[in-house]
Amino acid sequence: MIRFVMAATMLLGVTGAAAAQDPVATLPDAYNLELDNTYARVVRAHYDAGAILPEHTHPEGTTLYVYLSDSDGVIFRHVGGSAVTRPPVKAGGLRIASGREEHHSVENTSRVASDFLRIFLKTDDGGIRNLRQRLPAEEYPADKVTTDEVFANKQLRITRIVVPPGQKVLIEAKNTPVLRVAVYSSATPSKAPPPDFLRWLDRGVTEEFAVTGDFPVDLIRVDFLTKPK
Repeated sequence: MIRFVMAATMLLGVTGAAAAQDPVATLPDAYNLELDNTYARVVRAHYDAGAILPEHTHPEGTTLYVYLSDSDGVIFRHVGGSAVTRPPVKAGGLRIASGREEHHSVENTSRVASDFLRIFLKTDDGGIRNLRQRLPAEEYPADKVTTDEVFANKQLRITRIVVPPGQKVLIEAKNTPVLRVAVYSSATPSKAPPPDFLRWLDRGVTEEFAVTGDFPVDLIRVDFLTKPK
C-alpha cells in the first residue's frame, strides 16, 4: 500500500509538472487556446515587443504556424541546447515543423509585437519525421479569387485562397475535415485578424466566406488527411 501511494504521488507530481509547463495555463497573456478537438489544438500566441517569456513546453509532433503579423527578432532559447533566432516573418506566412518536444524560453527583441497561430496536429503523421519547411507570404492579383495549393503530404494539405473585397468563396469539407484561417496580408493597415478568422468544418460542411471590408483576405485552408491518433 505504501509503495502504491508513493507511486501514485510521484505520478501526480510528474503530471502536475507537465501541466504547469503548458503555456496556455502558465502564460495566459501570451498564449490563448482558440480551438481544441480530436484533430487539432490551435493556440494563438502574442509576444509583446521586448517580452521575455519563462521556460515552457510544446508537445512532440507536427505543428503548422500561421503568422498574423509582420515581425522579427524572436529568440527561442532551448533548455539544454542552443538559442535559435526566428527569421523575419510576414503576415500570411506559414511554417511547418515536425519534431521532438520543445522546452524553451522566448525573447521578442523586435520593436513590434509578434502574433501567430500554433496549429498542433493530433493526427497520424504517416511516418514523416523532422519536417522543416517555410512557406512565405506571396503576392497575388488583387482583383480576382486566386487558389494555390502550397503544401501537401500524407498528413495534411494546405491551400491558400486569396479573396478580394466584395467577393466570396465556398469552402467545402467534402472528404476530410478542414480548418480555415483568415489572415490580412502585410499591405493591410489593420493589426487585428479579420472577423471570424478561425473556423473548423467537419466533413460534409460547407461555408460561404465573404469579404466585406476594403482589403483582400488570405484564407489558409488545412485539410486533415489522416485520422486522429
